[in-house]
Amino acid sequence: MRTRLLLLHHLLLTSVIPVFGDEGLITFPEDRSFLPKSWITAPIDAAMEPLKKELHDEAAGIINTALAKYPAKIRARCLRGIHVVGGLRFYDVSYGGTYMANSRRIVLVYREGFEKRGFEQRFHHEFSSLLLEQNESLFESERWTSANEPDFTYRAGGTMEEQNGDVLEATRVIQAEQKKTGGSGSSLLQPDIVLMEDGFLTRYNMVSIEQDLNETAAHLFTNHELWEICRRYPRIDQKVDVLIDFYRRLDKSMDRLFFRQLTASPQTKTAP
Repeated sequence: MRTRLLLLHHLLLTSVIPVFGDEGLITFPEDRSFLPKSWITAPIDAAMEPLKKELHDEAAGIINTALAKYPAKIRARCLRGIHVVGGLRFYDVSYGGTYMANSRRIVLVYREGFEKRGFEQRFHHEFSSLLLEQNESLFESERWTSANEPDFTYRAGGTMEEQNGDVLEATRVIQAEQKKTGGSGSSLLQPDIVLMEDGFLTRYNMVSIEQDLNETAAHLFTNHELWEICRRYPRIDQKVDVLIDFYRRLDKSMDRLFFRQLTASPQTKTAP
């Protein structure tokens, strides 16, 4: 979700944990006043629940692990803050996270019992949208879409997902899945071997180029099994190449070897 309005951020209503020097902060808002006014009013009607204080350190620790995977100059230039809450709803649909493009901030939902890798993946998912929003000219969208079947069309157009009416297509997809399953919609993010033949890691990847990139980035930073997936499915491998080239243009250190080492399996790391 994007907005062109400035973030209204009231530090007096949040608890704050420094993340990386003066470059950014993790905050734990107590109410929704940190959100843009346009999100609080209809039809979005944003609602949030604060995160329990006993979970603050746990959530911050996972986020700091994720942040350490990026060069300092990228963090400094492209990210100004991360807000962590216990629940988040837009259009009466539960969200796991979102981002605010102009303020360069991310909002993440964390709950007790969350799987660490899944929560870290949510950060990389949202941060990749911020990076794409700010550096779209560095991303080869035509090379990306050429990895799909010729007759495939994303549900939403544009490299950055274009809004159709009042609601993003991603919101419609999540809403439909929540009604269908009665859950959070996380089933959309489950890797699907059948879809990998066509170049998609999950069903959610098929919504838009942006969402396709988001979920590919989530696995690129966290999942050592992605390399075997790339070996087996050439369409996925092509998208991973395009994504790595995008990151490498942001910082030349972020090449394929960088990501292979970043996600090396425990067995590889401890091998003599």
